[in-house]
Amino acid sequence: MERSILMVLDYKDVSFSFSSRQARRRRQKLRLAVLVFFVLIVFLGYGYLKTSLAVDEIQELLLADRLTEAENRLRAVESSFFQQGNIRELRALHELFQGRLAEAETQLKKLQQDDVSTSLRSGQLLKCFFDRGEYLQLKIYTAYLLPRGDDEVLWFSALCQAAFLHFGESEKTIARLSASYKKANGKALEVLSDFNRSLRRGRIDYIFDKNDRPLAFFDLGRRVTSSWIPGLDLGDFDAQFKKGARTFRLTLDSGLQKIVDRLFKDYFGSLVLLDLPENSIVVAYSKPRSFAAANAAFVEQFEPGSIIKIISLLAYLRLDENALFPLVCPGRLSFKDKVFYDWIAHGPVRDFSQALARSCNFSFARMALLVGSTRLTELLQRFFFNGPSFTDGFIKMHTGSLNSKVAADYQLANLAVGLEEISMTTVHAAVLAAIFSQSGQFFSPYLVDDVKNILDLGFYHHAARPVRVLADDLNFMRIKKAMVDVVENENGTGHRARSETVRMAIKTGTAGSSRQGLDAVIIGFFPVEKPRYAFAFRLQGAGKAELNGAFFLRDLLQSLYQK
Repeated sequence: MERSILMVLDYKDVSFSFSSRQARRRRQKLRLAVLVFFVLIVFLGYGYLKTSLAVDEIQELLLADRLTEAENRLRAVESSFFQQGNIRELRALHELFQGRLAEAETQLKKLQQDDVSTSLRSGQLLKCFFDRGEYLQLKIYTAYLLPRGDDEVLWFSALCQAAFLHFGESEKTIARLSASYKKANGKALEVLSDFNRSLRRGRIDYIFDKNDRPLAFFDLGRRVTSSWIPGLDLGDFDAQFKKGARTFRLTLDSGLQKIVDRLFKDYFGSLVLLDLPENSIVVAYSKPRSFAAANAAFVEQFEPGSIIKIISLLAYLRLDENALFPLVCPGRLSFKDKVFYDWIAHGPVRDFSQALARSCNFSFARMALLVGSTRLTELLQRFFFNGPSFTDGFIKMHTGSLNSKVAADYQLANLAVGLEEISMTTVHAAVLAAIFSQSGQFFSPYLVDDVKNILDLGFYHHAARPVRVLADDLNFMRIKKAMVDVVENENGTGHRARSETVRMAIKTGTAGSSRQGLDAVIIGFFPVEKPRYAFAFRLQGAGKAELNGAFFLRDLLQSLYQK
């Protein structure tokens, strides 16, 4: 008989609760929500911190004038959810720092219309514009910040108004400053008040020479610059002053400039005198016969004549084979269809030094044929022919130009003696003399030594940067010795300029036409033993350089050393 087994389950001690299961699920969801919230907070906090650091970094880059890096960082953060107001203001500031004033002003006005709150270090940015003399930028940024009305913005607004010669408005803005701010900034306020008082007198001296003698003042009534210095147009400075008041100290010596003006009493032309070795411009004198543009010494090109021979000689001396001399100069050189003429038949020419001293065109034409057009034009270009202008801030000084595609031998001969195929300016000619005086070292010529803002704080000072045009000390030395012979050799074209006071090295040049009048051109440097000055001058229609040009140079040196 089968037996069945019954299992009895006793649930007496076991309990089930559906409510506790739901509670556990709620706790899990809550923990998950807290975790998600925490992650979100960390993510948002990280994003905000990252954007804040980027905003700070961009401000520092702008203040350091590292605009390309600032642009890259701006692009990286512009899509951020955070600090959009600061980012938009930084974008406008970037436009200001780049000089795109209209774009910046439009963006800042849009920020004002949108009533966007920002928190940049505006005081440092305002100070940066003021310290750099960037008054137009300062004006735009100050106008944007002015509704905030704090002392710092009012102070820079007062400075900006004075810089644009609105002294009445400036004084009213100063009156709105708090007593505590005035007390903390008493010295600066005193300087600004003095400046406003000078404006009330109707004129302000703002251009000075190297010895701090005033050269020009701005007439507030007529709104123009009036100059006391002859032979130099200051129109470029007038344009800069009207962008916001500033003072300029030039490298010019007004006493020497006036001496040169007296020497040019019976002449037309131009003269540049450079202080070596850094090529600061001591004299820049222009009295053109018919040239319309201002400052002919910087911009008027002319046929240089034989002064170019110092480069032609350098090209010849750099040849592996340069055994041309001695030779006999017959006074002419015949080509296929043309004849190249010298001034005279020089007869026997012993060496290159005698060729330079006597300025024998025949000898230099023969040298050029050995050198070839490619080597000669390439060397001329190393001396800044067909190159960009020399620049000194807002001042441009033109370099010379040449026909770099000289093909015919007749053209090459003319190029080698500075005729027809080449032209240059007086300042370029003076720089050429300076390079030879320094054995191939070049400094860009400059006229502005320093610039100060209306609080008399400097924001620009010239920094000289030498460049080696050519490393060839031996040949530069040989040419300098030959340039001394131009004066000291009794048959040299410059012997009439010889001075008992100072030894000099020069090269004369005569260009132009007999019909319109020959121009006398001379370049050189002195003293020979330790060059202090390099110079170039052009006397229009004065005749051959070896006559009136040499006499003018003699008188110039006599005046300089009796000054």
